[in-house]
Amino acid sequence: MSSMGGIWECAEDESDDYVNASLRYDEIAAAGPAARPLDFPAPTVFRCEKYEIEARDHRSGTIYHLKDVIFRSERDKCGRHADTAYLVKKKLGKSVYGNVWLCIVLKRIKSCDKSTLDRQGDHSFVEWESTDYKAVIKASEWSKIHAMRGRHLEDPIREISAMQLLGNYHLHVCGAFEVLQDAKFLYTVMPYLEGGDLYGRLLECYPKRESARRDDSGSHGFNEDRARTWFKQLLLAVFHLQKKGVCHRDICLENILLDEEDRLVLVDPGMSLRVPYADPCNYGCVTDVSAGTARRLIKSQGQGGKLMYAAPEIVDKSEVVDAFAVDLWSVGIVLFVMLVGRAPFKWAHPTDKRYAKISKGGLKDLIESLDIALSPEGCDLLQGFFWSDPKQRFTLAEVMEHPWVEGKQFVEVSLTSPKKARKFSFMEKQTASLKAF
Repeated sequence: MSSMGGIWECAEDESDDYVNASLRYDEIAAAGPAARPLDFPAPTVFRCEKYEIEARDHRSGTIYHLKDVIFRSERDKCGRHADTAYLVKKKLGKSVYGNVWLCIVLKRIKSCDKSTLDRQGDHSFVEWESTDYKAVIKASEWSKIHAMRGRHLEDPIREISAMQLLGNYHLHVCGAFEVLQDAKFLYTVMPYLEGGDLYGRLLECYPKRESARRDDSGSHGFNEDRARTWFKQLLLAVFHLQKKGVCHRDICLENILLDEEDRLVLVDPGMSLRVPYADPCNYGCVTDVSAGTARRLIKSQGQGGKLMYAAPEIVDKSEVVDAFAVDLWSVGIVLFVMLVGRAPFKWAHPTDKRYAKISKGGLKDLIESLDIALSPEGCDLLQGFFWSDPKQRFTLAEVMEHPWVEGKQFVEVSLTSPKKARKFSFMEKQTASLKAF
């Protein structure tokens, strides 16, 4: 919608999505009683096998005998064989349920029947060719999944279901190319993001060890223009999750990766929840985001991600929370660390002196006391994330339209509580736009 401008134009939003991004806590509470999260749709998983094959190097033309090649062994709904395979190259790290592997993507250049594939030692038929593309395979052991599922917060089945619900098309949200399984492993095939995580990139901003011994003043974060670029991309990722009715629940620097073009990508929805929405036909029932209704408060499901990123209502073990507000709190922590180079506090609890000060409106004073150069617009935006009362915090719509995000300066600097500020509803915005036209 043209009246929104700025980042909203990139979001390709629709009115229902914008309205939900604008809802405040009281409006969500009025939509109906708190409910448990919805179940994710069952994941789509194909059987696969490992083969030794002959493949041609697409650059040199040399034919190699390859081991540990994984590809789908069953046909899709249209009866087609897999046209992509994955050559396992090296181990990148461990996961809770197994290992993460770097793979070279192979493409099928000829077709053959299964009897050809099953002929051991017959290397006369070259069916595959290498490509320049790489992928990551998260291999989760079925034995560990069966033993730990329901006992560990991270759930590989839920992660796959969430990734497939979110899709594999958003520039800033990591999806799954495909999901495969054999008797021992569940394989999640994902894009390889070679830029590392945002935490590692932030460490590059710190001075070298010999000059790092200094007092607790000064900033080692990104400059505001650089932070703004990545932060807008993070907002687009969160907006996509909200449009799909998903709460990530583990947004942190380590779960924000960068691709080869330095674009931000949100990953790892293994702790995510599917948010319930008001049923338009029955006040006491819930449905999913497709109904276009207001979301409902959700019955708390525990801490989720790291304590440093947890909202005060999670730390206080409140019985009900606004799932999207919980994600936005984590987004605020990410922005603070990006700009300042350190966490605003250890945890969102009154015993933490910094939290106690910030959550009552003292963020600007804290920034000044630390001798950190931060624009008034940046301070105002950060303060909007960190009110202890979720009723006072910025909504996603307010964040996306904030002057700092849009690269604008305040005409008159005001650091008042959002509760006292004049807010425009979605319909008022449309009416104002029509009058201006």
